[in-house]
Amino acid sequence: FRGTREDIKGRQRAHLSYICKALPGGDGAPFLDVACGRGEWLELLKENNFGAIGVDINPILVEDCRKRGLDVSAQDAFTFLADQKDNSFRVVSAFHFVQHLPYTKIVALMDEVLRVLVPGGIIILETPNPDNILVGTRNFYIDPTHHKPLPSVMLKMLAEMRGFNDIEIIDLHPVPEFERDPSIQGAMADLLYGPRDYALIGFKP
Repeated sequence: FRGTREDIKGRQRAHLSYICKALPGGDGAPFLDVACGRGEWLELLKENNFGAIGVDINPILVEDCRKRGLDVSAQDAFTFLADQKDNSFRVVSAFHFVQHLPYTKIVALMDEVLRVLVPGGIIILETPNPDNILVGTRNFYIDPTHHKPLPSVMLKMLAEMRGFNDIEIIDLHPVPEFERDPSIQGAMADLLYGPRDYALIGFKP
């Protein structure tokens, strides 16, 4: 329901721009994309000379990624992370994954990501934005495997508590103009048509 591969790849270019500014060059420790799905982010990284690997539990998606020349492991994300050494990755991303997890698993994910990141490494978590009331009350529940919406203030507080620094919340993907009712303006327009996703970006000290 999120869109075609081309749609998602286009949206993720914003994260690529951020990474290119925050990190020097395309060398160094690899990137890890948790729950990499169809591999759009991995493909963008490969096109920009960043070494990256992915992990996903869906064998069909993993096989599709491999056919595209992407390095992807067919494994549970937590099992995979537990097998990685400390300070192994420059960036660990998880796009639209954390909303599938209960609170204790989100904590466990952050702890493992902090462990496997190099000092100065980056965590990227993108998730639906419940500040948009259509997302928070309807669209979120189209996917029956979603656990619960995650307000950005809560996710940011949790990342701070688990040890990440310099955390930013970046609002993403407002409703395009052609989908809006022009008669709805002001605060109500913000609630209905505002950012449908957000990204948490933080750094390991």
